[in-house]
Amino acid sequence: MRLRTVAAAALTGVLAGVAMVTAAGPASADDARCPANRVCMYEDPNFTGSLYVNQKYKSGGKFEIDWWDGDNEISSVINNTGGSVKLYANDGQKGKWQCVGAHSTRSNLKDNAFDNNAESWAFASC
Repeated sequence: MRLRTVAAAALTGVLAGVAMVTAAGPASADDARCPANRVCMYEDPNFTGSLYVNQKYKSGGKFEIDWWDGDNEISSVINNTGGSVKLYANDGQKGKWQCVGAHSTRSNLKDNAFDNNAESWAFASC
């Protein structure tokens, strides 16, 4: 009888530990190369080269990529925000676009035929 009691106590402890791990939820998918709650856009693939955009999340925010600061030069993006980001081929959030979802990255926009195309962007649903 004592063995059953010990086994039951051990099983209860294991199940409690599993419940605690499950309740904690997944770790954040944010990328350490870009501050929390920000979007970062890099000149070259794999988040290298000049950091042209380092923008804090702003619901509904619309932005131009200035010609001297990355216009038509963005090759990789880290989105560490809770909102989606739309990259646009033209100024004023116009033309063809690419989406970078919340808490995600695009290491090489060439894979999406959008390398060096972005001229503007916005926090917007995709």
